[in-house]
Amino acid sequence: MRFARYILTALMAMFFVLPAAKDGNMFVAVEVEYDAVEVAEADARISEVERIAKADNIINTALKYLGVKYAYGKSSPKGFDCSGFTKYVFNEQDITLTRTSHSQFAEGQNISQSKDLKPGDLVFFGGETSIRTVGHVGIVTEVDSITHRFKFVHASRTGIKVDKSTDSYYRLRYIGARRIIQ
Repeated sequence: MRFARYILTALMAMFFVLPAAKDGNMFVAVEVEYDAVEVAEADARISEVERIAKADNIINTALKYLGVKYAYGKSSPKGFDCSGFTKYVFNEQDITLTRTSHSQFAEGQNISQSKDLKPGDLVFFGGETSIRTVGHVGIVTEVDSITHRFKFVHASRTGIKVDKSTDSYYRLRYIGARRIIQ
């Protein structure tokens, strides 16, 4: 409700001119006071809506490539490895990522708890040689708000597909997550 009042007040101030009643002037200035907290809250809601829209675009782009084969060291619709896939998908939305899963794990904002995950975040897993060292990356497609379990799209050895965080292979190897889209 506050946001609607803020928008209405701003529109009135910008577009409506009140005729002068007594002083004969053609226009009367309208003084509008804004509550700084309300403005900050409105800006935060707008930023979150923009983040959600970007995340949706990234997820939709990623899902277009379901079934594309895995190809080590590649990052094109003819074949992807995991970090090549994330780099390619984010680049399609004009967001630059580095090339490897290990370097992508240093980008953006750290997400320390799975309850804070949002669609569009990158999730990282240990690799085949060490489950404690980043070796795999995917893009969160959805998060259960109660259990905090998530699904993610990624380039697996069998191609681009969606998996669940509860699958034993990924549950044991989960290392962390990063938020690239702010």
